[in-house]
Amino acid sequence: MKRRRIIKQRRRIFVAVEGAGEQAFIKFLQHHSDQKGLNIHLDCETLNGGGYKTMFERAVHYRSRKGRNKVKAILIVDADRAEKKDDGWSIEKLRAEVSKKNFAVCFQTPNQEGLLLRMLPGKERLQPNASETLKQLRKDWNGYQKPVDAHTLISKFSLNDMLRVADCDMELKNLLIAIGLVKS
Repeated sequence: MKRRRIIKQRRRIFVAVEGAGEQAFIKFLQHHSDQKGLNIHLDCETLNGGGYKTMFERAVHYRSRKGRNKVKAILIVDADRAEKKDDGWSIEKLRAEVSKKNFAVCFQTPNQEGLLLRMLPGKERLQPNASETLKQLRKDWNGYQKPVDAHTLISKFSLNDMLRVADCDMELKNLLIAIGLVKS
């Protein structure tokens, strides 16, 4: 009698992100999680921008659908949104609110372009200015197009590139710990 192969169920993690570029980054994380044999599924919802309050309210709404309330939840947003004061929430206010709803939050500093810039070789310790990151990234990454797609990220960067940045960026490191790519 042939034995049936048992397929281990993946652990679902709900991830709410600002836009298409962040969604591509989640696919990049999923790719590396699969490569490492982690049994996770990063269930991503795009929030289409807005202020911290607006995005968080959308994230809570999306999480409540399809039984996602039972899984770990992470919100990924740009730190430079606080400067825009779109809906009056500061970084501190967002941190307080996400903890009430059992979310984790990861701030991309200063934004996604800044994270990608720091993933380039030798750039992990940069503290780029939000207004200059896109210009600086395009200078150092010939052909960069916003929003970046997952295929481009996977072909451009390795897991080690991301881990180098995580050694200098606690927000990224905590995200990688939450999904299991880094041990705590």
